[in-house]
Amino acid sequence: MRHKTTRSADQQPGFLWRQCRRWAWLLSLLLAGFSPALASSPAIPGLEPEPVHAIPTRPDRAGRLLAPVLVDGAGPFRFLVDTGCNGTMIGEKLALAMGFKPDPAGAGPNVIVHDVLGPVRMPAMRLGELNMGRFSTRNVIAPVMLIADRSGADGVIGTNSLAGHRLMVDFKRDRIRIEPSRRQPPSGFETIKGRMHGDNLLIVPVQIAGITVPALVDTGAERSLFNKALLNRILASDNTEPLGYLHLVNLAGLEVKGPVHLLPRVRLGSLTIRNLAAILVEAHAFDRLGLSHAPAMVLGMDVLGIAESIAVDFGQSELHLRMTDMGGARIIHR
Repeated sequence: MRHKTTRSADQQPGFLWRQCRRWAWLLSLLLAGFSPALASSPAIPGLEPEPVHAIPTRPDRAGRLLAPVLVDGAGPFRFLVDTGCNGTMIGEKLALAMGFKPDPAGAGPNVIVHDVLGPVRMPAMRLGELNMGRFSTRNVIAPVMLIADRSGADGVIGTNSLAGHRLMVDFKRDRIRIEPSRRQPPSGFETIKGRMHGDNLLIVPVQIAGITVPALVDTGAERSLFNKALLNRILASDNTEPLGYLHLVNLAGLEVKGPVHLLPRVRLGSLTIRNLAAILVEAHAFDRLGLSHAPAMVLGMDVLGIAESIAVDFGQSELHLRMTDMGGARIIHR
C-alpha cells in the first residue's frame, strides 16, 4: 500500500525521504480463516520442514515473504519484502545493534510515514549497504520501526530498492530471488499486465463480481483491503452485511475497527477466488494512491500466496503467476 513520506524541516537536503508504512495487526478476527500469520512450527520427524522465507498462504495463516539480508556485512537478518511499501525500513532492535542512538527530544533525523490510517513521524538512520545474494542496494536512509512487525521481521525491503528489478518468489521451494527486470516473462507463468504508480508500486486489473477495478499488489499485507466505493457497488446488487471487525493499529498507536466483508468472486487472471474475506479501509491509504473515489482494492498475501510461484516485474509493470496446474482456470473456494 502506498505510503509516501514528506521531508521535515530538519532533514539534510539531497535525500529523498519517501518511505512507507508498516502497521501492526494486533488482534485476529474470531472468524474461520482469519487467524494471524503463525511463526514457523517446530520440525516434526517424517514431515517436510516449514518454509522460512517464501511462506505460502494456508487456511490458518496468510503468507509472508521474509528474505535473508546482510546489513553492512552483518547477518543475515530476515527482512519482509513489501511491494506495497515504497521505502526500506529497519526494526528498532536491529537499528540499536547497528549503532542507532534515539534522540529523546526528537531532534534527530526523522521522516513522515503515511500508513493505512494516517501520517506518523518516525526517526531514521543511514544504512551503508543491504545484500541479498547478488542483489544489493547502498546508502539507504531507513525509518526505524518502533513497533515490531508481527512476522518478527528485522526490517522491510520496499520498492525503492526494487526499481528496475524483478522479484521472483517460489513458495514450493521456499526461495526468494531479486534479479534484473526482463522483457521475456518467466517460463510457465501467466502474465498480468499492469501499470506503475509514481512510487514504483504495481497496480493490476482485478475483476470483482464482474466489476474491473485497479488493485495494488502488496506482498506486505496479510489480508486484502478494499475501499468504500467498491463496497457501494457490491451493495447495489447484494445487500452484504459485515462478517465481523478487525482491529487495526498504526505505528503511532491509533486504532480503528475495519469491517470485514465477503467479496463474492475475485478474479486475477485465470485465478478465481470465491467468497474472499477482505477488510474495508477508509480514506487515507486509497487517497494517497489516487483511488478513493472509484472502486479499488489492495491484493494481499491471502490472494498472492495461493500461487505456487509469483513474479513482480517493476521494470515491465507486470505480475506473473504460476499455479500448481495452469491447464485452465483455477477456482478457489474460501
